[in-house]
Amino acid sequence: MNKLKKQLERLKALINGRDLMTVDLSKYKHKYQLRVRNFQVDSQGIVHNAIYLEYCEIGRVEYVRNLGIHLLPTGIYDDGVKINVKKNEITYEAPARVDDLLEIYTRISYIKNSSFCFEHLIFKAQTKELLVTQKSVQVNLSQKTNKPERLPDHLRKVIIDFEGNNVELLN
Repeated sequence: MNKLKKQLERLKALINGRDLMTVDLSKYKHKYQLRVRNFQVDSQGIVHNAIYLEYCEIGRVEYVRNLGIHLLPTGIYDDGVKINVKKNEITYEAPARVDDLLEIYTRISYIKNSSFCFEHLIFKAQTKELLVTQKSVQVNLSQKTNKPERLPDHLRKVIIDFEGNNVELLN
């Protein structure tokens, strides 16, 4: 019965066009998996909408860690860069439930002077159903003035080296 239920979920995802097959993942070079915990669901038995932003934050931190940069307890990265979220945009396609294994795909799609954009896709690992698309604009802030300042060249280089032609450089 459980196998039939999974097949039905997969078929629904295909019909609704919300699955891995309809998304170009070649631009996403970072993937992180996590499992939905019981305290992350609401009274409807589905992951609370705010938790998906937390999942995206986990994806961002793991992406940056993968680049060799670590977040210190102060909230500043170990290379001295201070990044803050300026804007979040999220679209909910389908719900996740307790114990679902999720795949969080993360990329940086563009770099501007003092900001850049993370993009995330979250899928159910079992069915490859797309659950969430998310974009987050991040801004580099001066540690002294807390005002936007140019993204350091060393960070630009690390991102460009990792993302290759998939990252756009904007003015």
